[in-house]
Amino acid sequence: MRAIWLAGTLAALAMGGCGSSESETEEPPMKVEDTVFGDLVSTQDKARDRVNSAVETHKAALEAQINESEDLKPEE
Repeated sequence: MRAIWLAGTLAALAMGGCGSSESETEEPPMKVEDTVFGDLVSTQDKARDRVNSAVETHKAALEAQINESEDLKPEE
């Protein structure tokens, strides 16, 4: 029984020693714009920009209305 266990352990150690000690260099990932998903990402960016500009316009209009209503004198 000990001989089988010893042979298995030595075989495992021998196989563990096999292999490359040099690490393979990995290629950097591709840019999203260069993949098939590039159009989807650019579409999302365009939509986000439009929404942000609409929000900024609405915010400016609300601030103008608030400033205008604060400048009016209350009726006594």
